[in-house]
Amino acid sequence: MLDEPNQNRIVATPDASALAPLRPADSPNELWEWLRLLNRRKALIVGCGLIATALMALMLAQATPLYKATARIMLDTRTFKVVSTEAALSGVDTLNMGAIQSELEVIQSEFLIGRVVDKLGLANNPEFNGTKPPGFIDNALQPLRDLWSTGISTLLAPPPKPQQASAQPQRAGRPAEDSDPRRRAAIGAVAGRLSVSLLGRTFVILVTVESPDGTMSARIANAIAEAYLADQVDNKNEANRRATEWLEQRLAELRRNLQVAEEAVAAYRRDKGLAGSPEGTISSQTLADLNNRYTAAKARRIEREGRLVALSKASLNPGELANIPEVSGNTTLAALRIQDVELTRKGAELSAQLGENHYKMQQIRSELAAIRSRFLTETQRITLAVRAELDAAKSEEDDLKELVDKASVVAGTASQYEAEQKQLEREAQSNRTLYEGFLNRFKELREQQDIQRADARILAYAHPSGAPSSPNYRSGLMMAFIIGSMLGMAGAVAAEKLDRVFRSAAQVEESVGVGVLGMVPEVRGAAATRSNVVAHVLENTTSPAAESIRAVFTAISLGSLDRPPRIVAVTSSTPSEGKTTFVASLGGLLTKMNASRRVLIVDLDLRQARLSAALGLKDRGGTIDEYLMGLKTLEECTRRHELSGVDYICGRPNTPNAPEILESHAMKAALGVFAERYDLVILDGPPVMAVSDARIISRLADYTVFIVQWAKTPREVVKTAVGALLSVTSHVGIVINRVNLAKHARYGYGDHGDYYSRYRGYYGAGADVPANAGGRPPLKLASKK
Repeated sequence: MLDEPNQNRIVATPDASALAPLRPADSPNELWEWLRLLNRRKALIVGCGLIATALMALMLAQATPLYKATARIMLDTRTFKVVSTEAALSGVDTLNMGAIQSELEVIQSEFLIGRVVDKLGLANNPEFNGTKPPGFIDNALQPLRDLWSTGISTLLAPPPKPQQASAQPQRAGRPAEDSDPRRRAAIGAVAGRLSVSLLGRTFVILVTVESPDGTMSARIANAIAEAYLADQVDNKNEANRRATEWLEQRLAELRRNLQVAEEAVAAYRRDKGLAGSPEGTISSQTLADLNNRYTAAKARRIEREGRLVALSKASLNPGELANIPEVSGNTTLAALRIQDVELTRKGAELSAQLGENHYKMQQIRSELAAIRSRFLTETQRITLAVRAELDAAKSEEDDLKELVDKASVVAGTASQYEAEQKQLEREAQSNRTLYEGFLNRFKELREQQDIQRADARILAYAHPSGAPSSPNYRSGLMMAFIIGSMLGMAGAVAAEKLDRVFRSAAQVEESVGVGVLGMVPEVRGAAATRSNVVAHVLENTTSPAAESIRAVFTAISLGSLDRPPRIVAVTSSTPSEGKTTFVASLGGLLTKMNASRRVLIVDLDLRQARLSAALGLKDRGGTIDEYLMGLKTLEECTRRHELSGVDYICGRPNTPNAPEILESHAMKAALGVFAERYDLVILDGPPVMAVSDARIISRLADYTVFIVQWAKTPREVVKTAVGALLSVTSHVGIVINRVNLAKHARYGYGDHGDYYSRYRGYYGAGADVPANAGGRPPLKLASKK
């Protein structure tokens, strides 16, 4: 293995069967990506800007100078009152921005401009009526205008709205729609040169007119301001007249409504008997008193029912009679209860002394029964008294309920009559108030008909300008350059998005899934031909191209430390990607840098066979097909390159039956012989997409190097070709060839090509001096003993 000075910069390529990219997917800095895009496409961007600037300069040179004149109108700042009829009809709400914007639209209206055109006779002026001959720019742009008006504008414009069947009534004193084309053209010309805007946060309106004649611009601006004020007065008079007519009709209607409402009140009072005194009717106070009495009677009835229920339950259990107020408060019953208790106690004592059958015991029992009989009789008498009270309470409650019901009916009827009467009176009063309000407003409008004034005044009249306002060369050219540059940026972004080639190792690994061994810079200048490129690499062994080629071999060796590849095939997806030049440079450079290493280059591109041209040979000698067919020996077919000392076997172009030759046993035996005699055998194969030979060669080799030309080979082609190789071998590495370092540096990918472009000085000033110059022998690797 070579002791390469730059091998620590190359990432060791693992087994190519691992299809994942070798580099981690770092999140890119979007700002830097955009800045790099603008930097590498700056020629396109600046070119578009300069072209737009040149076109704008040509247009400005042909443009007619225009002069501006501005008249100032100040709106009335009085407060708008909604309840004021004259303000609603004629005033301008200056605190409402929508109302102010509406006034700006009125000034730019076609009707107002038409009055100015008629007043100044602009329909007969060639500058405004469209009869002036067009200039050079207009003639040049006329085809574009025709194309726009006939096709594009029709497609982009919204569908026209259906016309209303009934036409709007015209205002009094205003002319009908004029069909004169010159007048219509003059109105359109004035509208196109008119601009109306507010002055800052004030109520001052700027009316600016621009035309080729400064005096005419001032006349038009002043005429528009005067027409606006006159139109305001006309609008107020018209609104006042219409309001007066409407109020007259409305007053007559209100008068009839008021008369009908008052007659309805009088008739209702007469029909319901409400015209006299309200005596005899049941008042709400009387109904309230009856309700109170009825509630009290109901409470008494409920209370007596409770007492009667309690007495009924106590009669079944005499022990509970003492808890009833009527019994506990009766002196007779209290005395009887005392006697009952005393006799009961005495009977208990005698029963214990004399026995139950003693005549005294019988006497006591007789007295006790008589007392209890009197007690029960007295209790029944109390119950009858409570029941009588309950009956009286019920009778009183029923009588009061009947009175309340009758009073409620009478009072409800009277209240309904009174409510209906009040409703009719309110309607009559409302009609009377409305009628009086309209009558007062009608009188006010009649008095204000002759004192109408505009809601604005002319603050300053326009004066002719001494210097033209347009074209503005500085701003026009600057804007053209900015717009052109923006279009160039859009084109640059589109070009980047449509770019379908590889420009960095990360792009290849992410798209294909195979590791990149290195990036070989492009040799520019006189050494750009195939033979001169090989000679340049061999003579400048410390150049970026030579360093990158050695780095590729280092990556291959580091990726297979256990079994270094002895046979390496080199192929590409399409022709002219530099694979043969890479093969010649790799073999020659490895031999020249280490004379003890034996390297053989075999040209197996049997369709083209350009190895001899890459090595700068005039006679290719014996070919590989002659050796395989036994026509010549290996010594007769093998030649040595004088500049590098590498051995090579050329191929013959248009070799018949190339796939059969490559798949033959003779080819396999020959590769075995080559591997025994040489330390490294490099096979120059044909493109993968052209023929099937490349897949046969890759299957015979220990490792396959796939060449991709920088910024040329399409991505889809590379993915298809690599997929075909991976179907026959798992040991594949990619080399990006012919990298333009100057252009690659603009992308800032940070890969091999970026290193070569940034640190060329690292390779030394002697990059153009051969490694063995000065008679020094080539370095050899020291071997362990």
